[in-house]
Amino acid sequence: MDNAKRKLIQRTMDVQRELTKSGLSRRNLLKLGVLSAGTGMLLPIEGLSLRAARADLTCPIPGVEMISPRTTPFKDPLQRLEEMTPTYTTKSSVSELTDAMFLRGGKPGHAPTHKLDSKLELLHHHPELATATPFANLAHQAWDGTDKNTGVLNPPKDFYEMRAVQHRHVWHSEMPAGAAGQLAWGFADRTFDSANTVTGNGSTPCTGVPGPVFRLKYGRSILMRIYNELPASAQDAVSALGFGTSTIATHMHNHHTPSESDGGPLYYNYAGHFWDHHYPNLYAGINQGFVSPKAGVRGDYREALGSLWFHDHKHDFTSQNVYAGLFGAAPIYDEVDTGDETVVGTTGIRFPSHSQDAGSYPYEFDVPLMVHDRQFDPNGVDFFPLACLDGAIGDKMTVNGTIQPFMKVQPRRYRLRIYNGGPSRFHWWWMRQGAAGSTYLPMTVVANDGNLLPRAVDVTNFKHGVGERFDIIVDFSKFKPGTELFITNRAEQTSGRGPSGKLLTTGMDVIKFIVEPARTGLTDNSTVIVNGMPLRPLPDAVVVTTAKRKQWVWGRGNGAWNANGVTYDRFAPPYEVKEGSSEVWVHKNGGGSWSHPIHPHFEEGRIIKSTGAAQPNPTAVLEGGRKDVYRLDPSATMETAMRFRDYKGIYPMHCHNVVHEDHGMMAMWKIV
Repeated sequence: MDNAKRKLIQRTMDVQRELTKSGLSRRNLLKLGVLSAGTGMLLPIEGLSLRAARADLTCPIPGVEMISPRTTPFKDPLQRLEEMTPTYTTKSSVSELTDAMFLRGGKPGHAPTHKLDSKLELLHHHPELATATPFANLAHQAWDGTDKNTGVLNPPKDFYEMRAVQHRHVWHSEMPAGAAGQLAWGFADRTFDSANTVTGNGSTPCTGVPGPVFRLKYGRSILMRIYNELPASAQDAVSALGFGTSTIATHMHNHHTPSESDGGPLYYNYAGHFWDHHYPNLYAGINQGFVSPKAGVRGDYREALGSLWFHDHKHDFTSQNVYAGLFGAAPIYDEVDTGDETVVGTTGIRFPSHSQDAGSYPYEFDVPLMVHDRQFDPNGVDFFPLACLDGAIGDKMTVNGTIQPFMKVQPRRYRLRIYNGGPSRFHWWWMRQGAAGSTYLPMTVVANDGNLLPRAVDVTNFKHGVGERFDIIVDFSKFKPGTELFITNRAEQTSGRGPSGKLLTTGMDVIKFIVEPARTGLTDNSTVIVNGMPLRPLPDAVVVTTAKRKQWVWGRGNGAWNANGVTYDRFAPPYEVKEGSSEVWVHKNGGGSWSHPIHPHFEEGRIIKSTGAAQPNPTAVLEGGRKDVYRLDPSATMETAMRFRDYKGIYPMHCHNVVHEDHGMMAMWKIV
């Protein structure tokens, strides 16, 4: 890049940062008339838009016209996500809790009572939400005897506390910010002493970006209290990062969770306050009388989830707050997916977890890999593209918060959970042996969207939409020590609209694995997974001939995105469905060359028909199970069978290209 072009890009990025910091959001820019409603681009005004001086830089292509500082690939190690443990576990009931056990806000209860509880602050500003769920004032469902629907009761057993904080993060050791890093957001945990009382002053080190990881268990209910300790600002004011706002909303994607704990975009957690999320960790279908045949957990064990993750979901700021670092992983286990390979003799599948040698630690071989692309300006400072309403993509690929890391692996089986954190990039994954080789290796996929497939599937490649998850099993014992393997993205994508459909000859390697010599005493008691092996049976199919049909058209108009022609309005009445009913939801791409990964909260669905998908579609073989994100390619239509069960209340559905969501591509629906 020539020096003049570099200076132009830097100056324009700086101006756009100042616009966001001053409160001029993209919606406000539209109102002021400096953002085109037709294209979503800033008008060609000197210092505001690159088009003022260079017509070819309307929305610069990352890595071509907008280039981050050079960093050496695979110089820095992969950062493992911090494993969270409960700060308190009850012996018998929630009656054991005391105020002194918690950092602030007192002991959790059925209904909000403390002045720092964000539910009370939210209801002050938005009293209409008092009836969003069955209980007044967003009180917990499934808590204790105050819930008249006794079938869904499962009061919390384990209690976690987590703090949303601003810290400094190092994306790569060669970035200009150096070892000091640059401002980012993330989560920190709490420290308790042996008597389970609060210690310290809240200065626990941050877990990083992303993080941490929670390991959940079906039948074991938890409460997660999230303290919002981000620098306080006025409502919807943009942070010192140049993007993001200090009001947050933490969504557990896509847990079967009561509405008031879903963390949807309307449930604000204000700076200086906290929000209590209750996760009953029961299977869907409780009210339909299902009981797991082995562990006795209520609900249909065929509906179990797996690779959950949590991320921010604040209305209008989801893409920016996630980009700032507010996301992490939360796998959940049961008697089928046991989570512990060392317990032999069980009837479940012992996916890779940890060895029995002295050098191992819990979940060493069960690894979340959270992929997230980013853009940096020529000075190495984080940049979120204000001018591009199509979506935000960058030229640097990060895994667990590090640009192109390496990971040393033992010669044995691993479970790799691949998360696409977005905000707007799609992936087309391949695994390659050798730095310069072209030998692509088969991958054994066991889960899509965190749900175990009916059978394991061997593929050489698959497509990955924003918000989707895929679990793969890789057996590194097949390779000699010193062998290098790479996971690479070969999808061409030059804008936030979505992938072009072209397969790159040379893709972007996102992570390198280096096979090490085996440790002394290394064991591998995990189940051998082969192509076609049964994993988890599917629930009974929805009777689509008698189910109600509902069409959702995902489109664009008047400079914003919409669902069924309506740009999202928080005060519009939600679409209502009856608890215990089934429907067929037809998702239609409203036109243009955009791709939309559509995500309904709370319930899994099954694809029953799809037309117009981009070809080739190697991922179709992996989409026969249950899903919570539906990749809607340009001009495609997809029919999904949905059931609605158990917890009543309001939930959103939106495009998981979360820039689209932030600009109106969202609708609310309610189980009544």
